[in-house]
Amino acid sequence: MTGRDIRVLDEQIANKIAAGEVIERPASVVKELVENALDAGATRIEIEIREGGKEYIRVTDDGAGIPADQVPLAFARHATSKIRSADDLFSVHTLGFRGEALPSIASVAQVEMRTRTAGAAGGVRYTVEAGRPGSREPAGTPPGTTVVVRRLFFNTPARYKFLRSEAAERRRVAEVAARIALAWPAVAFRFLADGRQVFATPGDGDLAGAVLAIYGQAAGPGLVPVDYELDGLRVHGFVGRPDAVHGNRDRMSVFLNGRWIHSAALLRAIEQGYETLLPPRRYPLAVLHLTVDPAAVDVNVHPAKAEVRFKDERAVFRTVLRAVRHGLLGAGLVGAASLGRPVEGRAAPAPATRGGQSGLYPGFERPEPPSGPASGEARRPAGDHAEEPVYAPGGSRESAGTWRGSSGGAARERLHRDAYPELGTGAAAGGPARDARTLLREMNVLGQLHRTFILGETPQGLWIIDQHVAHERVLYERFLRRAARGGGSVQHLLAPVAVTFSPERSGLAEQYQEELARLGFVLEPFGGASYLVRGVPVELGPGADAARLTGVLEEVLDACDGEGGFSAHEAAASLACRAAVKAGQVLDMSRVKKLLAPVAQAGKPFACPPGRPLLIELGPTDFERRFCRR
Repeated sequence: MTGRDIRVLDEQIANKIAAGEVIERPASVVKELVENALDAGATRIEIEIREGGKEYIRVTDDGAGIPADQVPLAFARHATSKIRSADDLFSVHTLGFRGEALPSIASVAQVEMRTRTAGAAGGVRYTVEAGRPGSREPAGTPPGTTVVVRRLFFNTPARYKFLRSEAAERRRVAEVAARIALAWPAVAFRFLADGRQVFATPGDGDLAGAVLAIYGQAAGPGLVPVDYELDGLRVHGFVGRPDAVHGNRDRMSVFLNGRWIHSAALLRAIEQGYETLLPPRRYPLAVLHLTVDPAAVDVNVHPAKAEVRFKDERAVFRTVLRAVRHGLLGAGLVGAASLGRPVEGRAAPAPATRGGQSGLYPGFERPEPPSGPASGEARRPAGDHAEEPVYAPGGSRESAGTWRGSSGGAARERLHRDAYPELGTGAAAGGPARDARTLLREMNVLGQLHRTFILGETPQGLWIIDQHVAHERVLYERFLRRAARGGGSVQHLLAPVAVTFSPERSGLAEQYQEELARLGFVLEPFGGASYLVRGVPVELGPGADAARLTGVLEEVLDACDGEGGFSAHEAAASLACRAAVKAGQVLDMSRVKKLLAPVAQAGKPFACPPGRPLLIELGPTDFERRFCRR
């Protein structure tokens, strides 16, 4: 720094730097423009993007409009009509208030605004490019405002190159648009991407109608109303039934005074409200609105305004949790006894977690769930890969390690190689692997235990095989080959099944339609975020209903959406887990043998894709020790 003078930055440079705080990607532009429209009192808002929003974004509203003489001022930094003094920051009633959105957008794009107030004879058209004012001229336009943003980040190539693909950016915009539509059910929203309508909400003030417009009519029967108020905080909206769950949290949304907020704590509160009703690693649909005095919350934490700070975080957490419990109780989905009894004078200890889901219910003691395999199995979904010891064939309990599933395909394959180095990569591997396969082929099948495990006698002892994992291993390798070259068997449906994805997943379905076809899914666009399923992999069978098919496809699409694009490993693993026989499913002897026959030919026959063991072995010495013979 020695010898350099301190200088005030040029206004355009300062604007570009400031834009990085507010405008990160096309979704940020859409969010800011739509929030401006809502603050202007709009009742109808149309959002249109092209090429993921990188080249074209349009937001049109029927709000109050901007007087012609104030339009240039709207693009000046920190110019706003929403606050007048510092005291207003402690009671913000609008979505925007910083006066940064329009100047930040205009500093890194080409912007055109058309606006007209209700009482004006005509409107005005105003342009700004890279922060430099352009023309201002009269224009015929209906009351309200239209803002068109072209060539986002055209003057900041370093920022532009960090944008993701068009499909990925389109999904981000769809996610933002859907959240805002759910936050404002009294406003009619229409979202178009590359000329195709993704969703349209009725705008009649009915939150259920907005939820169905976003997530499809199939979500309707699973909605449970929530309406609960405590100490000035009202929680209202909908949660999903415990049997209508999803593989991630993207259908869980929390809104505060009409603003979507990011709060991991409140999402945990929703999940804990279900207690043991949710299977491990499964998440409900939740659209919850929190209404509170604006003075009790600070929304001025970050320019994006997605993070907020409550005066009493614990009280909000507790109220949301109880609201969910109250809604489920009112729907008859939980028993009153499961609420437990109040604990006087001390906080309840947190019950041990099960399958990644906490049973914590602040201020209450919860009865222990019934023990035994029957109750545990009832709550455990097929394909659950909870943490448990891995026993290699011929290994001992002392030498067994503990393995977890990994989210990355390469990491999972490393787990297999490290856990079973003797297996090699295929049926041609020699030594112990070949012997183990021989034992598996020649094993004397004794029967089925607890409708979950297959018992077999070998010269080395008793083998206990997890029927789900065995079938999953075979299907995984089959789907993996199919993903690489296609040509698998397709079960064509007599009557196509309509499925509706979330707006962001509809972009994935479009992007990966060819890859899904190789796996055996025949999809046909059906308007908006809906598709007709005309064919499925033969392993799924013809009896899958819309809810099941939606769940299967959502998990496969999520698996497809890796950082490196389509992941054949992730997609095959997800589909195999869904299509495999389930724990608790009765198998006769002929079906057991038919299931085990291809396992011995599998490339890695002793573990499922996430690393869960296929079998454990109890040798003669194990029995002798248990019976005190040695």
